[in-house]
Amino acid sequence: MTAPEQIASTGFPDGTPADLSIRAGRELPDGHPREWLEFIDPADPEHIIQADLTWLTSTYRCRFGTDACHGIDAANPDVGCCVHGAFLTDEDDNDALTEIASRLTDEDWQLRGEVLALGEDAAPDDNGAEAGPEPWLVWDELDDEETGETQPALKTRVLRGACVFANRAGFTGGAGCALHGWALRHDVPVTVAKPEVCWQLPLRRLEDWETTPDGREMLRTTVTEYTRRGWGEGGEDFDWYCTSDPGCHTGSTGLWESCAEELTELIGAEAYALLAEHCRAREELVASLPQPLTGGISPSGLPLLSIHPATVAARQRG
Repeated sequence: MTAPEQIASTGFPDGTPADLSIRAGRELPDGHPREWLEFIDPADPEHIIQADLTWLTSTYRCRFGTDACHGIDAANPDVGCCVHGAFLTDEDDNDALTEIASRLTDEDWQLRGEVLALGEDAAPDDNGAEAGPEPWLVWDELDDEETGETQPALKTRVLRGACVFANRAGFTGGAGCALHGWALRHDVPVTVAKPEVCWQLPLRRLEDWETTPDGREMLRTTVTEYTRRGWGEGGEDFDWYCTSDPGCHTGSTGLWESCAEELTELIGAEAYALLAEHCRAREELVASLPQPLTGGISPSGLPLLSIHPATVAARQRG
């Protein structure tokens, strides 16, 4: 890892939590080279897939519930990144959450009794957000990506410093997301059991319509790393963030393989099969290089393939 004193600029304002965490050596700076794969969706000729190979071939793993997870709020590290509650994307997301929440028992969900007791006349949550249609939901505001205007949006309630579905350390049913734990115990995909913003992490999907030079309207889906910047201006206020911490790049396989379920949901089965084929071949190529940790070096000294620097640092640690 780059020594803290050697970092001229972290890319974040001086003195912000993001700047301090990177200078302390707990994260690597963003802005490193990335390698991309672009292809037409085999299932839809009007759909372009753009995939961040540097991220998808990294060995990142969520380390929630371990010493490697420091939490985005240093004062509440046990809840990881579940501090602010989760925004719901649409009515389907809300319906799915309502369905799963109704199946949780007190053994699954630590705060179930307390939340359900709030009833229809629930008070605002810890952050003052107005109660929503269900006791585990509140109304907040979210910027519309298309219009830029602020719109009302539902999100999960914050109770005692974290999302109501976050089981705290010491809970007999296990610490972590109650929805995630229930899904694992009942062999239900996490893409069904959790709000979309939650199951997508550490992946980020961006979608935009574009007009080709010959006048065709095509949808471009970009799949990349959910970096600090993906959270907007609030991202620089996290005391720590995991995706660029080598301590979280401890997997034995790439994200394209460990997140196959999520990627299939994001881009479709046929597109995922093509992506997986390319990632597998790329990893075989990297392994065959004289300098696999750097992806090989060109005559000018630049890497031939862009390996995620946190994955490189993790491998160098052994």
